[in-house]
Order: sequence, then structure tokens, then C-alpha cells
Amino acid sequence: MLMKLPHRLWLTFVLVLSMAYWAVGGFLFVLAGLVLAPLLPLEKSRATGQWLLQEAFDVFLRLLRLGGVFECEFHGFEALEGVTGGLIIAPNHPALWDAVFVIAKIRGLRCILKDSLMHNPFLRGGAKLAGFIPNKPAHKMLQHSIEALRQGDRLLFFPEGTRTRKQENAVNRFQGGIGIIATQSSAPVWPVFIETNSDYLCKGWPLWRLPERKIKLRITLGEPLASPPDESATDFTERLRAVCLAALSNGSKTAE
Repeated sequence: MLMKLPHRLWLTFVLVLSMAYWAVGGFLFVLAGLVLAPLLPLEKSRATGQWLLQEAFDVFLRLLRLGGVFECEFHGFEALEGVTGGLIIAPNHPALWDAVFVIAKIRGLRCILKDSLMHNPFLRGGAKLAGFIPNKPAHKMLQHSIEALRQGDRLLFFPEGTRTRKQENAVNRFQGGIGIIATQSSAPVWPVFIETNSDYLCKGWPLWRLPERKIKLRITLGEPLASPPDESATDFTERLRAVCLAALSNGSKTAE
């Protein structure tokens, strides 16, 4: 019966429902952190938080998919099956919800998160429980990231540092932090290429504004990049960006 509602009214209903999901979920993660943190060792508590967050994001995306908001194709992620040890997942960042798709798809991720978002009431509980690392102060972010990778953790790091600006050529300039982390930790970097037919939730798009059409995404896992001992952090960062630019320019926009 609800699906018989006019399209924009239906999208408004789905948007309100999704916001309610985030509000309730954020509160439940705060409670989960209060219960689990004192009872479990840090590593076990963090792994539990990562699993809970992955499941919560997966349910959220199922809700939006059932609501007809988007379609998404994932390609190449089977390459991560059986891969162990520290690694960095490095996607481009066209829209606000990119991390949700990636975390829902890849298990056990710790995210390098904007410090301001670590205090967001919708995100704080889950971020702290899953062991997310704030990006400020920068020297501590670098130190904690390198230590985490040497301990075998998986990090989600958006090299652009923020959502892609429209005036940029496919991606922003990459932040130097990813090169420092990759060269100092010797962890492989797996680029992820996100393509979409929509500007929904791009930089400057308000949360309350509805998409004009169904959003289509194609999310592809690239080949891992390793940093040889003689490569500088700057050279690695530029090499990673070149790979990302080449992949996004060779792949056409997701079908209309």
C-alpha cells in the first residue's frame, strides 16, 4: 500500500525512516559500548563493535534498497577473501554515504574519521566501539594508524580527506597522510573506485534534499599497491592518485 504513494512522498517517508534508524542505532551503540567495554578485552570489544557496525550498515542499505533509493554493483571484492594482516582500504569519496557501503561490504574495518564526527551523537557510539581513529591531531592519527596496521588491523582511509569537489578532475588532491602510513607500515593499499550517476549527498548537498532519480553505483576493488623501501611518501601518494584517476576515467559513469 505504501508503495502506491507518489514517488517524492515515498522518498520522504524512506528518508524519515532512515533518519530514525540512525537515531535509534546511535543510541543503541552508546549503550553497547557502556556494556561491552568494561566486560571484554579491548581487542574483543573492538572486533564485536566492528561486526555490529557492519551488520547495522548492511541493514540500513537493505532498507534504502527496498525503498527504491539506489542500486549498487560490487566488483572484485572476492579478492579480499583469505587475505590476512594489516591493509588499507582507500576509496575515492564522491558522497557522504561512501563509508557505509564500504564498511557494510568489508569485515573488520577501522576508519580514519574526521575528529568532529567522533563527537556526532549519531556516530560517536559506533565509532568508539569499533576503534575508529580521529584524524586530529595529525601526528597521533599517523602513529595510531601505523601501530594498528603493524598489529594486523584493517584501516579505511579516504585519501581525499573530504568529499570530491565538483571542480576537481574526478578526485581531489590526495592528503599526504596515506603515503606516510603506507610507507612507514609497509601495509598494502587496496584502492576502491566508486562511480555513480548522481550527485546525491555530494559536497554541498543537504541531508534533507531528495534525489531526483534512483541512484546507481558501481563500487570496484582495485589491485593492491605496495610501497618499495626506496619510495617516498609523496611519490606513493601521487602513484595511488594516478591509479585512481586512470580507473575512474577509463570506467564510464554508471548507466543512467
